[in-house]
Amino acid sequence: MSSTTPPSATPAGWYPDYADRTQQRYWDGAAWTTHTAPAAAAPPQQAATAPLASQPLQLQKSAPPAFTAAPVPSPYAAQPGTTSGMSGKAKGWIIAGAVVGSLLLVGGVSNAINGGRTEPVVVAQTATQTPTATPTPVPTATVEPIAEPAAPAVVDVAAFQAGASKHTADIDKDLDDMVTTLAEGGTWRLISNTAEISFNLGQLESLDVPVSIAAEWAPALVGLQTNLDTLTTAVSGGDPATIQGAMDGVRASAAVLRDIGTRAV
Repeated sequence: MSSTTPPSATPAGWYPDYADRTQQRYWDGAAWTTHTAPAAAAPPQQAATAPLASQPLQLQKSAPPAFTAAPVPSPYAAQPGTTSGMSGKAKGWIIAGAVVGSLLLVGGVSNAINGGRTEPVVVAQTATQTPTATPTPVPTATVEPIAEPAAPAVVDVAAFQAGASKHTADIDKDLDDMVTTLAEGGTWRLISNTAEISFNLGQLESLDVPVSIAAEWAPALVGLQTNLDTLTTAVSGGDPATIQGAMDGVRASAAVLRDIGTRAV
């Protein structure tokens, strides 16, 4: 109920209109009437509303009377300058005032029952979930297995000796051909025989060497390679004496390799 509605104990008279503050409406002591008048035209002794407004609203056992838009009883005549009907805007204000007044009444009754206590408003707090960090996987060390020492390969000693004997014999044969060519004053045969000796050296290097002679075999191969390089250079120079001396060095290296091969076990 709007606060502009006088309590039921208020005597009849002109009071500020709840719908239009520039108007006064007549209260018959029990309900609002449809009689209105400009605020300045209201009787002075009944227009003083300040004292009424300043008075606190008393809690009644029954709700204050609401405005009733009933026809004006015959004892009440329309005052000069008043309107006999209500516009749509006035009706809207009446309904709004009734709703507000009802809310105020319910609130006042509730406060009176609770002794004017105000219940604290509990504000629900939303828990903020902190994202947990994803643990970074720690790489694990890979332990390489310790390789077992490989067992020494079993070498066919007989096959090695046969290969060493054959290739060193081929070197001797090539050197004999070079002696004949050198005596005849030839040149191309010297070059081809040198290439064949180089091939035989490669065959000797590819043999599976028994452990018993490995320490001697490798240096003997290096000696043969050195003497073969000297022979190649001498053939390119064309001096017979130099070529003959280089040929003797290659033959000696081939003999050393042959001797080592025979001692393999």
